[in-house]
Amino acid sequence: MHDWPESTAPAAPVDVRAEFEALYKEHFGFAWRALRHLGVPVPALEDAAQEVWIVVHRRLPSFERRSSPRTWLFGIAMNVARNRRRGLRRAPEMAALPEHVVSGRPDPEGERAGNEAWRVIQSFLSDLDEQRRAVFVSSLLEQMSAAETSEATGLDVPTVYHQVRRLRRELKEYLDSREGTEP
Repeated sequence: MHDWPESTAPAAPVDVRAEFEALYKEHFGFAWRALRHLGVPVPALEDAAQEVWIVVHRRLPSFERRSSPRTWLFGIAMNVARNRRRGLRRAPEMAALPEHVVSGRPDPEGERAGNEAWRVIQSFLSDLDEQRRAVFVSSLLEQMSAAETSEATGLDVPTVYHQVRRLRRELKEYLDSREGTEP
């Protein structure tokens, strides 16, 4: 225990802790969704999310706030997801755990339709390269601005707009091509 006078006591750890807790409370769901959309399998989401928040905790004191917290978190999530996918390619194939969770919702048909829609979107996302997937997730699923998406992906803003228009068109074509097919 140090006997620092109140004026010289280090205040940064308290501020960092409070800032971390506020970020976690406000953006945990965003980080979780970003990881899922970026291809982290459901069984690995909990560990990947923990990894994101460990990185945030470690790097928060050096976060310069030149970007929004969502942009910064999305960049961290992109790196964690990329590292997870690399690890999966190197690791032997493992049996996948079922992705469904028993729902407390009263409408099983709505739940089934939602799950099927999610599988279709995941199928579309799985065919995209990493950069286009990141643009799709940040802009269209997480509704980040073009500037935030630009910063998170390293693309310039006009390219983001172009990619978003192209991805919307490709998604529509993908959905149209699936029309009438069985799930």
